[in-house]
Amino acid sequence: MFRSSVSAINLAKLHAQIHRKKDFFPGQRDSEEVLLCVRAHWILRLKIFMYFLLLGVLLPGGIYYFISRIDLPPKIWLYFIFVIIFYFLFAWLVTFIEFIKSEFTLLVATNERIADIAQASIFDQQVSETNLDRIQEVSGYTHGFWKTFLNVGNLEIQTAGSDVPLVMRLVKSPQLTARKILDVQRESQQRRRGSDFGKRSEDEIQTRKGEALSEEELKKLRGGGVENGNRQRKPHKSV
Repeated sequence: MFRSSVSAINLAKLHAQIHRKKDFFPGQRDSEEVLLCVRAHWILRLKIFMYFLLLGVLLPGGIYYFISRIDLPPKIWLYFIFVIIFYFLFAWLVTFIEFIKSEFTLLVATNERIADIAQASIFDQQVSETNLDRIQEVSGYTHGFWKTFLNVGNLEIQTAGSDVPLVMRLVKSPQLTARKILDVQRESQQRRRGSDFGKRSEDEIQTRKGEALSEEELKKLRGGGVENGNRQRKPHKSV
């Protein structure tokens, strides 16, 4: 009973962390909120599994079938069994490493930056990040029949001051993902402009604190009394 309650609490904490979008990736700041997470398409994992099935199972199985039909000395046959086992373990290890690389490689867009997390190997992780203001161009494209059919392609992010773009391969709906990243950048810029305007207004109010400001002047300083040039006119009476 105690173990089940503890596991339920842990699952509840995990669910809360995912929905609050906190502690989503290593190095996430306290003020950051994850707005978009881009991973490789499931076709990449299927491709890894097919390679393992072909090179790790069917190939050694076929070799074993043909060798078993030949009369070999017991000593050579034992060596052959060891080679087959070693090859299978090696194929399984390579498949496991490729699966880890595909699972932990992702592109994260927060309200402050873009983080490109590339898992080069099991114990080698590379993180590249750039501020949203430095993004100059985001493009997504597909190439080939199967990629176009599955709507899978590459995502490229060109940043200021860098000749090499950030590239995320085999992304689902790359054009739509590029548009979402641009939307995140635009919302961040609008939010920053609003906060800067509010800060300047409060600073001006503090500097003019000694003056006798009317209620209308306070509204104008806080942005509440902004006029749009359209004066209200009295309706004309019908003759």
